[in-house]
Amino acid sequence: MSDYRIKSGDTLSSIAQRNHTTVDALTKANKQIKDPNLIFAGDKLKIPGGKDDFVAASGGKGKGVNLDGGAPTQGTQKSAPVGDVPKGQVGDWIKEAMQKLSAAGVPADKMNPQDIARIIQHESSGDPNAQNNWDYNAAAGHPSIGLMQTIQPTFDAYKLPGHDNIRNPVDNIIAGVRYSIARYGSVSNVPGIQGLNKGSGYVGY
Repeated sequence: MSDYRIKSGDTLSSIAQRNHTTVDALTKANKQIKDPNLIFAGDKLKIPGGKDDFVAASGGKGKGVNLDGGAPTQGTQKSAPVGDVPKGQVGDWIKEAMQKLSAAGVPADKMNPQDIARIIQHESSGDPNAQNNWDYNAAAGHPSIGLMQTIQPTFDAYKLPGHDNIRNPVDNIIAGVRYSIARYGSVSNVPGIQGLNKGSGYVGY
């Protein structure tokens, strides 16, 4: 979790958009916020996900990814963080999605589970019901939805048969991973993951 000093002209939604999180995640991380529409220049906010700080599972729905990892898995890209499927609820969703993707012919070395978890952390904080209602996609009538924040047209283009619910965490991961591979070659090549690996920070994909 990182800190941010509110500047004149900031809104909670603009801060959330710049930091690839949600207003809901910001309000949950900052209990002092009583009204999301009322923030003050000079106050300090905690930005969830600022340092890849998912923690070990405690039973909470949609939380609990452990990014410490383990022994490197075969086939993972050396330039990317490697490890076993993260533990916790989000890790279970990732594991199930990867099983479905593997059965559909997606190579394991193109879908590093640790990097999938980091995308989920930064895009939705692990909330399968997260929805972005303020960016240009939302303005165009296609809000980003779910764990990996896919818009409906992208989800429809990259979902697998029988996995048709954008708000279903496994279905959302499946579509997000297939889109990432189609556009960038692998999950580990997504600009946000490359940015984190280089120390320049996460950017949306």
